[in-house]
Amino acid sequence: MKIVIIENEDMLSSVQYALQDKGIRADKLGVLDGQLKEIKPDVILMDQSVKLGSFNYSPISMTLERNGEVTHLSISQNKLLYLLCVCMNITVTREEICRMLWPEVIVIDQSLNNLIYQLRKHLSADPRISIETIRGVGYQLQLTE
Repeated sequence: MKIVIIENEDMLSSVQYALQDKGIRADKLGVLDGQLKEIKPDVILMDQSVKLGSFNYSPISMTLERNGEVTHLSISQNKLLYLLCVCMNITVTREEICRMLWPEVIVIDQSLNNLIYQLRKHLSADPRISIETIRGVGYQLQLTE
């Protein structure tokens, strides 16, 4: 089981919902820090800077940095990229994404489509990174070496 450590309380419940039934457990660091030495999980500290291909992604500052160029992400772009990074190579359904980004609000499909388009544009400088459309289901962030 892959375990993801998420220190950001606002993101925790949404990410836990999206990860259910995917073989990934999301917890706050305080819950697991006593167990880490025993279970040796595959841990991603998502509140720190993350290397994503040739980018450094910082969820806290909501930025993508590459070769000294910094791109500032909107709140929605940041939440979506955060979720896709946690679920790298795992399909995240449109429903799961919409629940995280727009809880208790009904949104049109075009809102999510536009957001995916914007993220793809930001990440297009590195051809190894792609956000794949899983037709009729959702999206998957992929990084090829």
